[in-house]
Amino acid sequence: MNTPSPQTQSGYGFNILVVEDDEEQLLLNAALLQNAGFETTAVTNAKDAVEMLTRDEFQGIVCDLGLPGMSGAELLRFVRLQHKNLAFLMLTGHDEVNTAVQTMQDGADEYLLKPISPMELSTKLLSAIATRRDQSEVAKREREPLMNIFRGVNSLVAGLEEKDTYTKNHSKKVATASTRMAQELPGITRQEILEIRYGALLHDVGKIAVPLTILHKTSKLTDEEWEVIKHHPIAGGRIVKPLCRDFPEVHRIVRYEHERWDGNGYTEGLAEEKIPLGSRLVMIADAFDAICSRRSYSEPQSKDEALRIIKDGAGSQFDPGLVPIFEKVLDDLPHPSSN
Repeated sequence: MNTPSPQTQSGYGFNILVVEDDEEQLLLNAALLQNAGFETTAVTNAKDAVEMLTRDEFQGIVCDLGLPGMSGAELLRFVRLQHKNLAFLMLTGHDEVNTAVQTMQDGADEYLLKPISPMELSTKLLSAIATRRDQSEVAKREREPLMNIFRGVNSLVAGLEEKDTYTKNHSKKVATASTRMAQELPGITRQEILEIRYGALLHDVGKIAVPLTILHKTSKLTDEEWEVIKHHPIAGGRIVKPLCRDFPEVHRIVRYEHERWDGNGYTEGLAEEKIPLGSRLVMIADAFDAICSRRSYSEPQSKDEALRIIKDGAGSQFDPGLVPIFEKVLDDLPHPSSN
């Protein structure tokens, strides 16, 4: 649910996402922040929070730790991978030292016990927002040359999505699903997950070299047209090559995202674990979005139907070890047609 924006002359102009499964506490926290001069959006679970983060821009999150389904701790890890500059305040009714330490290690700006006074909540939130902004400016200056390259490549994806209705927001949805699956893998590092996210965002960039008459064709492709389609991972690999030094996995994801577990994919015929991990994740996320989105030749299917199809493809098209991971996180993912 969305709460109204405050009408105060002292408003900060900061948009805060409030996540709390207790509706009475949710309304109370949102009201406290509104009265302090913040704008608020309130949701009752982490799944809706993830969806709101794709739709709007926020400066901070105030989140309950004990959420049903995807927990507050899991949401925190998701946010730190995809929205590093957001202030994140974790609220809990339980004073547990080990949980507090782990939460701060995962990237929370504050670990606060309920009930909390309006003054403390707003003060802690403003401090966290200011700190994140300062850190963001330093990091931005350090990353600027590399990010200029990334933005240039990403603009090609945006251009493709403007011309092709099906691919509109497709890359972002594939990135969300790929990243969420990656978070569940044991031993994976933040750098690896970051590269998987970037690779997923750019996985279709090679389609900029494919004529729209082929991309939009509803009838069967000719052999010549199919060869053009099969070339797009090679074109994509060339486009993202400047990112290779700092993000080598990004190049591998884009280059090999149409291989298959059984070796019958294209363009190299790689099989099983010879296919990069990121590419194997993107294959599943890409299929999920394709099945559940409206296309020129099909209507959107349900998430249950997508799961059935992907399960059927385990061991042939998809890595059978990753399909259970997809099933585990499926409830956390918004239906692609809802975006």
